[in-house]
Amino acid sequence: MNSFQNSMLTAWSAAWQDKQFQWRLILAFGVFALFPWKADDFFQWIQTREGANWQDPVLAIIPSANVSYPIFGIIYSSVIYLIMRLLATPHRFLWFAWAFNLETLLRFISIYFIALNPPAGLVALHDPLAELFIYGEDLAITKDLFFSGHTATMVFVCYFLTGKRTRIISMILTGILVILLLVQHVHYSLDIIAAPFATFASIWLAKRLISA
Repeated sequence: MNSFQNSMLTAWSAAWQDKQFQWRLILAFGVFALFPWKADDFFQWIQTREGANWQDPVLAIIPSANVSYPIFGIIYSSVIYLIMRLLATPHRFLWFAWAFNLETLLRFISIYFIALNPPAGLVALHDPLAELFIYGEDLAITKDLFFSGHTATMVFVCYFLTGKRTRIISMILTGILVILLLVQHVHYSLDIIAAPFATFASIWLAKRLISA
């Protein structure tokens, strides 16, 4: 543990000497802090508007059930592990931070333009952290559908983790998560299919931005 901490401190000390790195990291955290500022109003608004209904042939054959605990167990444990690994590589952490910001912005935009009603058979999924920092507590949010932020998060985990074994495990966990999301009926299948494309686009664009 001490060797990891020493290695991390050395890496960050070296990276912090670069003024460009400093400002890009500070700006990344600044942009990230903006999302909770207006997110509550945004998600409360989308919950009250009328959206389209889609008869999803995939969900039609899957009985719905509450699998909230394994969903959040996979997501939170994976994200914590990813961040711990990324802390050892400051520039890769910066890349991830900007990619996450861009993916979040893209998701806000797509939700704004693609209004959908919740899938039939939806079982409410209560995310304590999202409700505290993003959604607010006034109204349960079920219309933040296209595209799936849960799936996008796991795509980040798969991409930014290094090592063949680690990536295989993260890909297996992502597959399990996708199945659980469908069982919970919190997303249409197209929400899940679209998520990797949006995430990879964000990763690519973030790389271009921080390399400019």
